[in-house]
Amino acid sequence: MVIFLLTLIGGAFLLLIAYWLIYITEGSYAGTWLVRWLYDRGARTYDDVKGFSPADEFAFLGKPLFDRLEEALGEGAPGLVLDVATGTGRLPIALLDIPFFTGTVVGVDASFEMLVQAAHKRTARQWEMRWQLLHHVATPLPFADATFDAVTMLEALEFLPDRDAAIAEMVRVLRPGGWFLISNRIGLDARLMPGRTDPPRRFEERLAMHGLVDIFTRPWQTYYDLVWARKPGTLPPRASLDWWNALRCPQCGAQGAWQRGTGQATCQMCGLRMRLEDGVWRFAGH
Repeated sequence: MVIFLLTLIGGAFLLLIAYWLIYITEGSYAGTWLVRWLYDRGARTYDDVKGFSPADEFAFLGKPLFDRLEEALGEGAPGLVLDVATGTGRLPIALLDIPFFTGTVVGVDASFEMLVQAAHKRTARQWEMRWQLLHHVATPLPFADATFDAVTMLEALEFLPDRDAAIAEMVRVLRPGGWFLISNRIGLDARLMPGRTDPPRRFEERLAMHGLVDIFTRPWQTYYDLVWARKPGTLPPRASLDWWNALRCPQCGAQGAWQRGTGQATCQMCGLRMRLEDGVWRFAGH
């Protein structure tokens, strides 16, 4: 009887550990490989599980970001936006759905299958020229300094192994005067992720340590706040929206050295190849 009870207790404990590791922390404490695997496996049902509301996406994401870009760049001026850990394209859709937004969005994610789902949505809306998808990790980002007018990351920072490294990379590729939008995990689940989350005030202090200003937090979802910030400086209108000019080769570091063909590109400095697979750009070997 004692052995049976101990077995039950041990089994229950293991189930709790598995629930915490996979559901609460999404595999992040086991390594990035598990996070990527879980998202790849769940990509096709991700949107159904999350149940996004178009009205909420417009009110909390698309419209506020559009307004800040228009204020910074000038009315009607196009902007170049980077969405890190873009998933199935939540932020790009919220922004591109606004008729007056004439810019381009680049979505980066480590999960190829999530990006494939985003590519399906892009094709359905005929946004191929304005929404680019790149299979790549968040740290380091393969872009030149001061490239984007806005950089965003939603529901992802706490699952990365080094939060400060990820924030530093996003700030690096943000243009002076550009806007930074990120979510901060709150609530009970945040307390179950030691070393991966901060209380609201502490999180704002963390962003300030990376040189961001005008930082403010807004309520968003049960488990997340939205935090806005700006990189010091003035954001003049862009000369070009061509993201290829700022794309760095992750192998040799060359910038804008891509020889492009139909569905492929090659770094002219080191020969690294990129291919367009299922609507997603992928570096060879990545």
